[in-house]
Amino acid sequence: MKMPFKRTLRVKLFVIILLGLILSISAFFAGTFALNSYMKNVYMSDTNTQKRSARQIQSFASYVTSHSIKATDTQALRAWQEQHDNVYILIYNNNDIVFDSDWMIEKKGAYKYVITNSETGEIIILLQDNYGNIRKIKRKASSSSESQKKSDAVTADEGAYYGNSSMLRGDLNEFDYDFYPVLFKDGVFDVCIVDYSDDTIKDVGEIAIFVICCILFIGVIIVYFGREIGRMRRLTNEVMDIKDVDINGPITIHGQDEICMLAENVDTMRQTIIEQLSREREAWQANSDLVTAMAHDIRTPLTVMAGYLELMQNKEYSSQEELDEYIRISAEKAEQLRTMSDKMFRYFYVYSKGGEDLNMEMFPAGPFLDQMLGEYVVLLGENGYQFDIDISDKEAEIYVDLQGMKRITDNVFTNIRKYSDKSKSIDIRVYIDRRKVRIYFRNYINPESSKAESTHIGTLTCQKMAEEMNGSFTTCRKGKVYEATLILPNMLDNDDSHVPTQGLTAILSRK
Repeated sequence: MKMPFKRTLRVKLFVIILLGLILSISAFFAGTFALNSYMKNVYMSDTNTQKRSARQIQSFASYVTSHSIKATDTQALRAWQEQHDNVYILIYNNNDIVFDSDWMIEKKGAYKYVITNSETGEIIILLQDNYGNIRKIKRKASSSSESQKKSDAVTADEGAYYGNSSMLRGDLNEFDYDFYPVLFKDGVFDVCIVDYSDDTIKDVGEIAIFVICCILFIGVIIVYFGREIGRMRRLTNEVMDIKDVDINGPITIHGQDEICMLAENVDTMRQTIIEQLSREREAWQANSDLVTAMAHDIRTPLTVMAGYLELMQNKEYSSQEELDEYIRISAEKAEQLRTMSDKMFRYFYVYSKGGEDLNMEMFPAGPFLDQMLGEYVVLLGENGYQFDIDISDKEAEIYVDLQGMKRITDNVFTNIRKYSDKSKSIDIRVYIDRRKVRIYFRNYINPESSKAESTHIGTLTCQKMAEEMNGSFTTCRKGKVYEATLILPNMLDNDDSHVPTQGLTAILSRK
């Protein structure tokens, strides 16, 4: 049985992989959106940004005080910055830059822009990262003209180095940072610390989201395979229970894929084995019953026949009538022995491992069957049985064993004699077509007759004999009607022959 395309395990796996991809990609975009929303609205809010900046300034001021650091001590300032990763430090004295950790900006691949208002002298420093965020640092100008000149000179140099404001991209997020006064060993300086911890959090968050999405995709695949492996494990356990515990154990059939087909096939094999074991038990029981019955039944007629033969041998009879009675009884017992020996032959023929050697011969179907069936019809007709016979006159040849055909017909007519209702006509039909010859028997069962033999040895004998002749023998009981059909191959390849128009339905309709 070929499964429909949409139900195969391959297609189911493809659908599961596609579903896993859709779920993981959707989860990635949803997680990224949630992360960006959190970073923008919560972590990088003005309140939280100022709090982090104030904590960084406090930590920096404590470090400066405890180590008596000068604002110009670049090495000591870098030492603190290395302990506090992702920070940018800018130190001003009036309008002069004392310390600027540009190297950290370059390390992160960010951009720095310096904008100077020539009228007010206000300086705005913009730090743009790769995520499009801008940190804005405002520095008001000093009232001193000399300081104003210095500021202009520094601004010009930095602007030429880093670029100008026209390089800024689009509509970006801006975060403001302020300067705080810090006491150094060499005086009070304005310090601004820009916190870049959001970049690290965002990088880690995106990696975590990617890992979670991969786990989600793999989880979908694992759940699917776990379910299918569970089905296979359940089927394996059920097969082991059938093998070791109870062959009548159930087989779970669920789904519409190859595993379901396997379960159905296993269950079919189980049913076949059960039927085979049942037939074997019946055969062994029949064998036991037959041996027991034959041991008893054979002894009785043999004893009686031997006794009468001994009387006749010793001439212990007083008249011819008494002698004839002895002969009649002996013949009757001999017939009983013959019947029992035939029964034993049929039994051992059916249950033997190999059939007997057949003497196959070619016969014309019509004349051969007319003669063989006619002998039994005449014999039973004299005993009050009625027959309705129709033998096709089409040319055909059958290749059969003569003794085998006699045994089959003898078994059929023996059953007719035992169980047929004499008040009903017995149908015998012979149909011939290009491929086969079909011999059909139909009779009504006498309600007062005894039941057929429980082992059905005669029927099994006919079936085996027909199979050895490349044919078939089947029986069927429908209420009070008993039917038997013998089919043999037509060895005459005649393309002009055709299937007879009169079938079983027509025969039954005539009654």
